[in-house]
Amino acid sequence: MTAVADAPAAPRVEPRARRSSARWQLVAALGLAGAGGLHVAAAVDHLSAGQLAVGFFLLTALAQAALAARLVLGAWAGTRPDRHLVAVALLGTVGLLGLYVVAHTTGLLDAFAVHDAAAAGHLHDVPGRVTTAVDPVTGVEFAQGMPVGSSGPVAMDGLSVSSGGHGPEAVGTAVVTAELLAVAALAALLPTSWRGRTLDALLVLGGSAWALWLTGVLG
Repeated sequence: MTAVADAPAAPRVEPRARRSSARWQLVAALGLAGAGGLHVAAAVDHLSAGQLAVGFFLLTALAQAALAARLVLGAWAGTRPDRHLVAVALLGTVGLLGLYVVAHTTGLLDAFAVHDAAAAGHLHDVPGRVTTAVDPVTGVEFAQGMPVGSSGPVAMDGLSVSSGGHGPEAVGTAVVTAELLAVAALAALLPTSWRGRTLDALLVLGGSAWALWLTGVLG
């Protein structure tokens, strides 16, 4: 009589490793969901920059929200995310951080934006960029001197001094913080054999960005 071999048992994730994976998935989901929500706010703020910029922010927010939902479901089910999905998410998030640095320290992306002076948008403060504000009623440049009525302190350029930070810049800083959190968590979710090389690559990118900033190429 021939004995029938038992079917191989399905691979199980150790309880400790499963808890660690679930924890990092939730952290990554938190960072991605936060960045996605802030990208919606950035889309509203950049309405004057044209449909391309607004569409980019909204598509980015949608992708980040979908990935966050996928990670939450994986953490709830106790399964590890696919390593290729994690790698793509990590590369995409690092790419967004790089795009943010380029947009806020250079004028390379100005050609893709259409600014409307009458809209309630804003221009990033990029060194070397010259902008001219003109009174729509008198046609006089504000730089030539315009009377400003203000009950508070007034700066030398005639603009009222604001005690708070600039709204859009605060949004950008919050997005970067959320995405850095997501990068750290996604790197922790990579297989051990990939994690070392990934961290080395991130260190090289960070060092390169610092060197470019130090030499004046960035900002």
